[in-house]
Amino acid sequence: MKYHVLTGRGLTADLVRRWAEIQAANANLASPYFCPEFTEAVAKVRDDVFVGVLEDAGRITGFFPFHRRRGGIGQPIGLGLSDYHGVVAARDAEWAVADLLKGCGLIRYEFDHLLVSQRVFAPYCQTVEDSPILDLAGGYQRFEVTRDKAGRKQLREIDRKRERLEAEAGPLTFISHSSSEDVLRTLMEWKSAQCRETGTIDYFGLPWCRQLIQSIHASRSACFGGILACLYAGDRLAAAHFAMRSGGVWHSWFPVYNHELQAYSPGLILLVEMIRAAEVADVAYIDFGKGISTYKRRFMTGAIPVARGRAELPSLLNGVRRLRDRVEEWSRKSVLRPILRQPGRLIKNMERKKRYG
Repeated sequence: MKYHVLTGRGLTADLVRRWAEIQAANANLASPYFCPEFTEAVAKVRDDVFVGVLEDAGRITGFFPFHRRRGGIGQPIGLGLSDYHGVVAARDAEWAVADLLKGCGLIRYEFDHLLVSQRVFAPYCQTVEDSPILDLAGGYQRFEVTRDKAGRKQLREIDRKRERLEAEAGPLTFISHSSSEDVLRTLMEWKSAQCRETGTIDYFGLPWCRQLIQSIHASRSACFGGILACLYAGDRLAAAHFAMRSGGVWHSWFPVYNHELQAYSPGLILLVEMIRAAEVADVAYIDFGKGISTYKRRFMTGAIPVARGRAELPSLLNGVRRLRDRVEEWSRKSVLRPILRQPGRLIKNMERKKRYG
């Protein structure tokens, strides 16, 4: 296997076509995050995007998109906005992680949403979590009747709140996709405020993140693009939900609602409308992203496991990192933990910001 590296902006039409062929041939790679268009969109707004190309006997068998940090550190394409990552490789491709890293000039690859189905990374995975999905193979009706008692109760409650919202705030209007830049801007403002209130990283405050979302929103190709679903109560925007799509997959990305209408659960009303619209659009499943919250548990029909970890080559920098990890583990068990907690939090906050930087 041979490896060579291109800049994210250096993908030719032939390479994009080959990438799409490999993706289409493997159902595990159905997520829009594995589309070449996603990598191209990120490359338009950042200069640190690279793609490792796998070639065997003159035949291109895979692609590995990543961000390159100083010191040869690789991170998933899209950084903290990436809900899935890994290598887009043909099923018959034979490659090794160590060779991939060497071929791409990396000493370490850090990941937190890597497909567990990519077994070649198994020795490097530290923890595994589920990314819940809603399978629409049987349509909305089948989804509804297969819910457990709590799930059916929630759907009935959503219907009641829908009636109340319509009676008290005006007729409801559902838009499956809005091309309005004003609506997208409102969604980002609401989401930014939510991030600040909850103390999480405000990625909507980062210019490259905003530009990326705007670019994907404007993309309407046959196999990749953004979906901005909206729910209006009268003339008021009650909820909005930005998702990505690729073929038969919708990936829920940024749901948000009008807090003045919080009592009516407009976000859940919108989600139900999106599920019904997805059935009409021949969507195979909706992916909610990693993490099992209450609403995801009620709506999910299955899950895709993703892993966190890092693949490393022997190096001084990686040795220092492992030493730091051992010190952190010791500090968690030490009687000095109350004293060490604050500097530890500062380090963690710096690392969280680096995921989006």
